[in-house]
Amino acid sequence: MGAEECDDHMEVSISDSQGFREVQRVLQSVRMDPFLINLKDKDEYDYLLIAVDPTKKRSLDENAVLVTTLKALSESVSKIDIMYHHALLHNIFTMCIWYLHEETRVALLDLITRLAVVADQYLRECLQMLVNNFTPPRPLVPLMEQPGWLAKKKVIYSQLHESLKMISDTVPLAARILKDVINRSMPKLFDTKAKMVLFVECMLGLDTERLGDLIGTTLLEKVVDLLTELDVNITWEDILQEEHSKGIFEMELEDLDDDDEDYLGQEGTKALFGGNVFADKLDGLMVVVCEHLKSCDRDRLFKEFGILKTIFRKAVLKFIMFYACSLDPEICGVDFALFLTDIFTKKEDDAIARLVEWCDSYCELKRDPVKPIDHQIFYASCQAVMYVLCFRLRSIMDYPNLKSQLFQMPIESILMDRLEPLKVCLPSIVNEFLRQARAARLFNAPVDLPLEDIVESDLSKAFGRANRLDMFFPFDPYLLRESDRYIRPNFEFWSLVKTTYNNNSDDDDELGDIDAPGMNVDSLDDHVEIDFKDDDDIEYSMNKMSITPHRSFYHPMAMNSDSGLSMPARIRPSVSPPS
Repeated sequence: MGAEECDDHMEVSISDSQGFREVQRVLQSVRMDPFLINLKDKDEYDYLLIAVDPTKKRSLDENAVLVTTLKALSESVSKIDIMYHHALLHNIFTMCIWYLHEETRVALLDLITRLAVVADQYLRECLQMLVNNFTPPRPLVPLMEQPGWLAKKKVIYSQLHESLKMISDTVPLAARILKDVINRSMPKLFDTKAKMVLFVECMLGLDTERLGDLIGTTLLEKVVDLLTELDVNITWEDILQEEHSKGIFEMELEDLDDDDEDYLGQEGTKALFGGNVFADKLDGLMVVVCEHLKSCDRDRLFKEFGILKTIFRKAVLKFIMFYACSLDPEICGVDFALFLTDIFTKKEDDAIARLVEWCDSYCELKRDPVKPIDHQIFYASCQAVMYVLCFRLRSIMDYPNLKSQLFQMPIESILMDRLEPLKVCLPSIVNEFLRQARAARLFNAPVDLPLEDIVESDLSKAFGRANRLDMFFPFDPYLLRESDRYIRPNFEFWSLVKTTYNNNSDDDDELGDIDAPGMNVDSLDDHVEIDFKDDDDIEYSMNKMSITPHRSFYHPMAMNSDSGLSMPARIRPSVSPPS
């Protein structure tokens, strides 16, 4: 019995070996002028072309022939010539691996990998063939979510990644050419959502280990460019604005009826964006990017985060950055907080202190206030300070050291400067800030409050288009339902924020007894005293008082609060139609 099995195996091996030699002979026999080729050799070469025909549906026997042929070609790459075997190469490079059986797929990818290492011959074509297979053919796209195809997709992606990695390890120029191939193959704005999502999903899978180190920056840049292109094509007219006259603090999406089927999944996105296809595509891609970051180990995540920082000026990227920070707040979160304030002054200062110091220095320059657009960074910085304090002023007041530091900042003089930031910044933020600041005695200068029911000031309108301060700041509204599950935990519900004028808790009675700048700090609870020079107390400093904090950043008093620390919601845009 054993002998019989051995004999059968030998017969198969001899048959394969004979087939390999025959393929080599056929390839060699047609390497001449077509008019000089023997007719029999021509027929055999044509049969070889039929065996690797990319459009042919094959029986099991024909598939076995294809496997043998591909293996034979792998052993004969030195015999293949672009001049004489153009039709054969065309068939090979246009084959779709998604229709192939496992053994056939392995044989084809092995052939592609071997062809790629032939000096100065087929490297670009091989890379292009592999990248073309990032996306399954259109008839298979609707099947990708089925369990069977979902598992097969993961296997195919893994095989594509392994082939590209092998080529990159073997051919020094491969990574550079691969970047160009991917750049040219990136999905376009009007491609289907499925094509975009599948392509980007496979592409980001390359961003690992050595290959990721070589082309990771390019991969993320291309994804962010695509996200940005989709984002800018979602106009404000596409978003429902039933409550466009409300301020940002009244516009949480908590008031949406979760029982309404029209607000679930893809239909929910359509309801919010009027059926905007760009929003649907953006939503799907955000899921892919967030899943990619989630799958990274800590070292890889930090590398990805470093790349994201270099391209942070892309508007849509802020949500990705914040999600990355939520995955590793102790490293990425703190690093990003410092990064955002590095454009101002000293690194040892707290985030708010650095913003205020920069704004104060800007005021000392005595710039011309006639054109607000000339001072957009100043106004945006003022608005950032006010917005953060709207969320954090009440908690700052609970800590004497923080309060003392805050009251020493020239916030009032900045806001009363001749540049008049209170008239340019978003009125809803100005109103809320002044209300809280007066209750806390942080701001005492007389000033006319902006009208409560206006969305933007006339001076804010002067910015126009992308620079308008009436856009939601510092976050645009996140209205993408499918990817919302990644962003939601990092937004804070305004309804849960304690304000300085809130009289619903016993602690608020103490607030009125706390004096303003001239208060005696030592007379207050010594057990919450904070030494800003002590590294152990660094988590209490203002640069941790983000409006999207990680639990480890909370003060002990907040951690013990019964009110809970649920993080944010989505909000509707606080804008009016462009003027």
